[in-house]
Amino acid sequence: MTDSVAGTARLICAVAIVLALLSGCSPSPSATATSDTQTSTSSNQPTTTPTTPEPSPPPDTGTCRDLNFGDINRYSNTTATTPCQRPHTAYTFAATTLPKDIAFEGVAIKNDAVQQAAADSCRAKFTPYVGGDAATRALVRLTVTYFLPDQRSFDAGAHWVRCDIIALQAEKILAELPSKLRGALDNQGIVDDFALCSGGEPGTAASVMVTCNQPHAYRAVAALRLGGTQEAYPGEAVTLDDGRRRCEDLIKADVGADGGYTFSWTYPTAVDWQAGQRFGYCWNKTTR
Repeated sequence: MTDSVAGTARLICAVAIVLALLSGCSPSPSATATSDTQTSTSSNQPTTTPTTPEPSPPPDTGTCRDLNFGDINRYSNTTATTPCQRPHTAYTFAATTLPKDIAFEGVAIKNDAVQQAAADSCRAKFTPYVGGDAATRALVRLTVTYFLPDQRSFDAGAHWVRCDIIALQAEKILAELPSKLRGALDNQGIVDDFALCSGGEPGTAASVMVTCNQPHAYRAVAALRLGGTQEAYPGEAVTLDDGRRRCEDLIKADVGADGGYTFSWTYPTAVDWQAGQRFGYCWNKTTR
């Protein structure tokens, strides 16, 4: 496996294949002949035949692995599978194939187009697999990641993508997963366990995102869509002011007109919007 890291620096070690071709020596000028028999001296060094690496086969789906946070920052992964009845942090739910106009001879696995195609293919499989609606998916820490073959195998023709479901329990910590995840977000118990909570007030330095089965101070109770995919950033009059009002109305309806409440509203900035974020989050202060 190439120890390839897909982090901020997007580093990858290059794979170099060196082929040494050895041939035997031609007959020596001092060779002598007797009768009909000619003898010669030659080298006994073996001839090395170049070999072409075999592409690694596509991964099996329905398999589990115990990965750590560092593993998911790499382009490739060869961690052995573990029975899904045992503790595990990753579930391989799909394997896709990169299109030929993206994966061709000479392209690197770190190539932006390769990475984007891999991510898009797994996201497309993830949504129908886990179920739930867009708002529910935005409110849980369950997400999808992907791995490619290492560069040598990729060059040999292995152009598959391994799609794994993971969950972030806390910063840089992966959560243990259930043994089955098909339709997981149609199961309220799983949604509650992997729901988005914060250990401090959201939007402040004290905010630490965790799953709601961990100690927390705030729970995200709604993800409010603030615009369509193709719409321009509407400005803070919508993302901050209108969003905050909608959030407070939701909290009031949840706790009742006479109930006391503390809430928080976090919303996408113009930079977040450019990156595709269209939801703001409404938080209720609660430890449940």
